[in-house]
Amino acid sequence: MNKPVCEMATTISLEKLSTDLWELTLHSPVIAGMYRAGQFVHVRIGDSFQPFLRRPLSIGPPPIGTSSDNGVLRLIFAVKGEGTQLLTNTQVGDKVDLIGPLGQPFQIPSDLAGKHVVLIAGGIGIVPLLTLVKELPKEINRIFLLGVRSKSNLTVSRKEIDYRNIKLSSDDGSIGYRGNVIGLLKEQLKEISNEAILYACGPGVMMSALKEQCMELNIPLYVSLEVSMGCGVGACQSCAVPKADGSGYYLVCADGPVFDAESVELNPETLP
Repeated sequence: MNKPVCEMATTISLEKLSTDLWELTLHSPVIAGMYRAGQFVHVRIGDSFQPFLRRPLSIGPPPIGTSSDNGVLRLIFAVKGEGTQLLTNTQVGDKVDLIGPLGQPFQIPSDLAGKHVVLIAGGIGIVPLLTLVKELPKEINRIFLLGVRSKSNLTVSRKEIDYRNIKLSSDDGSIGYRGNVIGLLKEQLKEISNEAILYACGPGVMMSALKEQCMELNIPLYVSLEVSMGCGVGACQSCAVPKADGSGYYLVCADGPVFDAESVELNPETLP
């Protein structure tokens, strides 16, 4: 795997997706040519020491309809504090300081013949899965699920949803299946549970419920964890999560963010 680099990316566009969700498209030719599904960049916010820490954001492919995806990547983020709020002030042509690609990517088995690959995302957890779906062999069976709070909280455009045949669920029933994405998954698994392999990214509560379901059905599950990070390279240890066997901790930034779900404790109360 290539070593991470520091790159000054150029802003192509910044689009507001909903009240607190934004999509930032950047020309970042070095990192865009290196990253794999599940990896992330550490983004410096502004030129001062406020905020002091960078922000970790999953790397996604360019939006559908981008005239050229050569050297282009996409970041989708929720405004949660000072840093991400400042990021919404980015203008076209502005430079954005990135370090990446960081972390361990998803691993794709060499033989997926006869398998049904299910990609299941909650909210902005869709970002690494958009990259993964591009890396999967085109001939395999796949199902792509996305759960959101409501129609007004979609994390990608309807054009992309249609293009990638993404099945939707919403907590309030305003779009797609009424209920959370785990309920939608149960419907999809009725006919394919014996051949399914799952890849997921989303909130801790979703990851915990998903692991429980997959263990009951003996279905392989690989997860990309969304947690708070400090340094992004394993030095500060602020992103430690317990190992499932109780033998210690993983650092999400260095050992992950992608894990075999059986190896890591996914109780949302233990996640950073």
